[in-house]
Amino acid sequence: MLRLVRDRVRFLAIGHVARDEFPDGAHRLGGTALYAAATAAHLGVPSALVTRVGPNERAELTRTCAELGIDLRALDALVTTTFAFRWDGTGKRILRLKARAKAIALADVPDDLRAADALVLGSIARELSEDLLLGETARISVLAAQGLLRTWDADGTVRPATWDRAEQDIRALSAVVLSDEDVAGDAGAVARWSAVVPVVLTLADRGCRIYERGHPTVELRAYPPARMVDTTGAGDTFAAGLAVALGEGRALADACRFANAVASFGLEGPGIAGLATREAVERRLG
Repeated sequence: MLRLVRDRVRFLAIGHVARDEFPDGAHRLGGTALYAAATAAHLGVPSALVTRVGPNERAELTRTCAELGIDLRALDALVTTTFAFRWDGTGKRILRLKARAKAIALADVPDDLRAADALVLGSIARELSEDLLLGETARISVLAAQGLLRTWDADGTVRPATWDRAEQDIRALSAVVLSDEDVAGDAGAVARWSAVVPVVLTLADRGCRIYERGHPTVELRAYPPARMVDTTGAGDTFAAGLAVALGEGRALADACRFANAVASFGLEGPGIAGLATREAVERRLG
């Protein structure tokens, strides 16, 4: 257990928690917002999570957040957003959306959480309302935009989608985090969005590339994990590390180096089990 004393919240994560279901019948709670809040808590930052969770997963989420010292603000939902995971013959992950909670709006964020140093808006299924993206809820706001580049077929199969409102959606943010997979290698779109706010493109085991003012500016190497166990959530932990570092006053490139180190630990265990303390991250940065 990391923290029991409720301090002033310095880090806020907003987005749906997910029930991730696997072919062997097992499930795990996930979603960008939960990964981000857990990452910040491991880094020693007093953290809160605003999310929607259905009745079947509420007790498990409450227990997880209590163990991590996360201030959970669970909004009512009939169901928890649920994804079924499978992998094709090449190892590519294929998702099917089985259930989706209703969206989260600015009015759903409690007033006492609207003064955090850093915020991660974690979209997994287009659940963040426009007023939430444009609202002022923290000094530094980072959008993990994966869910805004997703759509799903009638059977729930998740596939890539265009983000037609990107320039409007991101104009009040500090930075946007996307993966190379999210944009299907479309560097032109990333460059265009970066004319509005900085965009950081994560490149799996190659690290990340920063785009600013319409152009790529610097590429930063990844930090190799001690072992490779689970790649799920790597981009989410990166977004959290970036937001924490920016909230503490680091420049963008330095914050991305910190985030690369943070994300490397997320690969070392299943789910949030591999997340590291600040001391371990600083040693890896060494």
